Amino acid sequence: MVVGHYKIGAIIQARLGSYRLPNKVLMPMPVGSKESILSRIIKSLGKTAMIDKIYVATSVNQLNDPIEEICKSLTIHCFRGSEDNVLSRFYNIIKNEDFDFVLRFTADNPIIDQNYLEVFIINHLKKQLDYSSSKGLPLGCNFEMFKSETIIAAQKHTSDIYDKEHVTPYIKRHYNNLETYIFEMEEKVSNFRFTIDYASDYAFINLMYSMLNRENKYSVHDFISLIKENQWLKDINSINIQKVKVETLYEEINLILPIAKQLELGRLTNLLENEREKNTNI
Repeated sequence: MVVGHYKIGAIIQARLGSYRLPNKVLMPMPVGSKESILSRIIKSLGKTAMIDKIYVATSVNQLNDPIEEICKSLTIHCFRGSEDNVLSRFYNIIKNEDFDFVLRFTADNPIIDQNYLEVFIINHLKKQLDYSSSKGLPLGCNFEMFKSETIIAAQKHTSDIYDKEHVTPYIKRHYNNLETYIFEMEEKVSNFRFTIDYASDYAFINLMYSMLNRENKYSVHDFISLIKENQWLKDINSINIQKVKVETLYEEINLILPIAKQLELGRLTNLLENEREKNTNI
């Protein structure tokens, strides 16, 4: 659908070569259903009227052939390109389309709240942002959107391996018309892990889908309410760590300190806290 006079594309990056949880995008969600993680994402985006066209961007590696088969079965466009240069996959899709704006998704985040997504899109279009991302929702439920021209510029100018793997870092460094859209929630839920990196993440989200047991669309609040009613759920994957790029020793300490505390490693906790006080600027 063209929103006003703007055309919006959604690109889902997907691969089967995950080291931590191989073939996760093909795993059923929930177990026993005909839906895979990837097909659930595709169908959820297909219900979002503001999105004109959906692409899945994977690599030419034969390992990813089943991804293309899922796309064919759902009549969704599949682009296959570089294994490591994910930015180039986005570029090659965009240069052959007339998208004004693109939403970026990853195939390990199956919970997409269409109401929040539409609010996010409208804000981006209203302000004509070069790039925006959201915060406030659980990890794996936030959004990214950018002008097509920013990806074309990134592909042309960057040679950084990190930029090519993670798609948008170049945009965030070189463009000024950026925004982080904050979803104001009644309580802090951004520390909930609704992304799938580990087997325990899969078990957590799979169990929630099974407990909700609905055919129609789900909202983020459905899952949050379920956790409120069953507090033990959030312990299933609470110890899992999200990969992040850190620049300083101080950032590394802040990343690992909560885990040391959770495991009640008193001596390590004291050591890290003392080291943090000495190295706030390192």
